[in-house]
Amino acid sequence: MTENYIQYAGGYQKDNIDEKDFVQAISDIQLMDEEHGAFWVSVITDDENVIEVNKDLSLIVIFAGKQTKYQAKDWNEVTELYKLLLAGKSDIILERVK
Repeated sequence: MTENYIQYAGGYQKDNIDEKDFVQAISDIQLMDEEHGAFWVSVITDDENVIEVNKDLSLIVIFAGKQTKYQAKDWNEVTELYKLLLAGKSDIILERVK
């Protein structure tokens, strides 16, 4: 079993999340100010895999300690990347954000 959590820049955190949690976070982030307009989801297997998204759709993807920056096209793309993350499909994510 993998562990996962979501955390907002403003401090809110929840463990053992599912799709509805990051869909709600995407809705919330669009209403936040710039300072708090970010959240990240982490999935912990052998390593901690993280995708952080900011209000401007910029992402930081950290897998196995390697960080990649990426600019998402829209919130639908962000949703798809988070679905892949929760499904453990890091190889597909890395291919898309390189």
